[in-house]
Amino acid sequence: MPIVEVPPRYRGPTNGRALIEVQAGTVRESIEAVEAQFPGFGELILDGAGNLRRYVSLFLNGTAVERNAVDTAVADTDNIQILASVAGG
Repeated sequence: MPIVEVPPRYRGPTNGRALIEVQAGTVRESIEAVEAQFPGFGELILDGAGNLRRYVSLFLNGTAVERNAVDTAVADTDNIQILASVAGG
């Protein structure tokens, strides 16, 4: 099953869990599966329209997922990494 790697910034809803195994066929479904287990998580990653939030980046096995490609297929052995960008000056 794919594993979603949650950075410290987004671990509030996951009760501190960093690695969450999910049953999903796409990157989006993986985020939604974490949301199903830990309500409040999904809104940190996806906006109300289901698009990736501005300061969030996703990686699939270390390769960046394009902002418009959250429906990219995942395999059982894949890792989805979430990166929380920091803004400011």
